[in-house]
Amino acid sequence: MANSFFTDSFELTKIDSNTPVELITTDISWATDRETKFIVPDGFNATSTAFSWPKDWLKWINNPEKFTELPKKINNEHLINWMNPAAFPSFTKLYAKVNLEGGQKYTLKINYRYMVHEFGGRKFIRLAETSWMGGRSRFLGIAYCMVGACCLAAAVFFAVISRKTRTKRHERRKKIDEQLVAYKANTQSSV
Repeated sequence: MANSFFTDSFELTKIDSNTPVELITTDISWATDRETKFIVPDGFNATSTAFSWPKDWLKWINNPEKFTELPKKINNEHLINWMNPAAFPSFTKLYAKVNLEGGQKYTLKINYRYMVHEFGGRKFIRLAETSWMGGRSRFLGIAYCMVGACCLAAAVFFAVISRKTRTKRHERRKKIDEQLVAYKANTQSSV
């Protein structure tokens, strides 16, 4: 279990009308995580001395003095995303979805609460446009093209090798057949 939780919060507003823009924080985690993975098991005792709350968890809950038990089902999708392990030391976690209008200017206010200087970390904000295929990733496009080019080169290489060896095999087979015919002719003439 992570000893920390990303506690920064964001407020997005339109510059011209100063109206807040809704940050959609539902369905930002996988459904299987929400429904099966992040459920507290029966019989778990959070008040025992064998269990201690992670140090930063009290910063993000609403009522720290009443927070003595975990709920049966964890509904905080930010926590669910944060708890999913990352494959690499540099990672991105989805915070929210937002529907923006084109041609507008926006202001993003960041409430900085998750301290990264303790471990020499850095934070970045990434805005991404997604489609039914997912987000834009130049790396994936380049990787797919490189793998495709390597597969094509391998196919051409093996086709050339197969063609050359097939010709040699055909010539070798023809020579063996000629030798066999000559051998049979010699054995029949000597008998």
